[in-house]
Amino acid sequence: MSYFAMGYWVLGLSVTVSAAGALVGFTCIKQSKKSVTSRFRMVWLTAAAVSIGAIGVWLAIFVSMLGVNGPGGVSFRYDVPRLLSAAILAGLAVFAGLIFLGRTLEWLRLIGCALAMSAGLSLAMYVGMDAIQVRGSVELRWAPIIGSIVLLIALSVATLWFILHHWPAPALVIAALVVGLSVIGAHYLWLAGLDVRVDPRVSAPDGEDLFTFLVPMFVIGMLSLAIPITAVLVAPDRRTSGSMPSAARGAEPEMIR
Repeated sequence: MSYFAMGYWVLGLSVTVSAAGALVGFTCIKQSKKSVTSRFRMVWLTAAAVSIGAIGVWLAIFVSMLGVNGPGGVSFRYDVPRLLSAAILAGLAVFAGLIFLGRTLEWLRLIGCALAMSAGLSLAMYVGMDAIQVRGSVELRWAPIIGSIVLLIALSVATLWFILHHWPAPALVIAALVVGLSVIGAHYLWLAGLDVRVDPRVSAPDGEDLFTFLVPMFVIGMLSLAIPITAVLVAPDRRTSGSMPSAARGAEPEMIR
């Protein structure tokens, strides 16, 4: 198979998309810790799961697939319902890891959440790769795929451990880049486990061309990152305002008069 048929810029773009999704997700998680109600915390964690899972994992992976062709330059087609199912699974996997993690470090809970998160991401990757339609057959070689799953487990553990601590902005950027590199690395390991065999006698497959499908998904995904970014910029620091001394709050009317 050819992994970089459109050039290495596709690889750079996929890592950038993954890192951007992870960075916005980390920012949402940081904001969730300032929430004084469970409802607002749930909103922030949902935004984080979409940013990290649906965009940082799913969208980034299929951006990289733009440069992947089968043997002899044969292009793939994709089953759209399976692609969309993979996106939903990726978001739910990250949400499951975040929602049960809690606010303090408990290793047993962290490992359980990481296993649930990595299992969901592995399933999402399987469903997404199963969406490939080719004139021939696609079989699996399990050694690289198991390596990909191990990398996803390590990434899930490291990510959940990271978000339980308070970090400055530069650390968030570095961690997001590490997530991006790890996600794409796990993806290419999975690709190495795909044995694609082209058979000209087989009729042309159904499905959609990835470029036609991915362009609107890319635009929607990038625009959706603007929503939590805007929310972070305009959200009040509820924790700070909630901790304002009562004497100070009582003094405000006097200042207005």
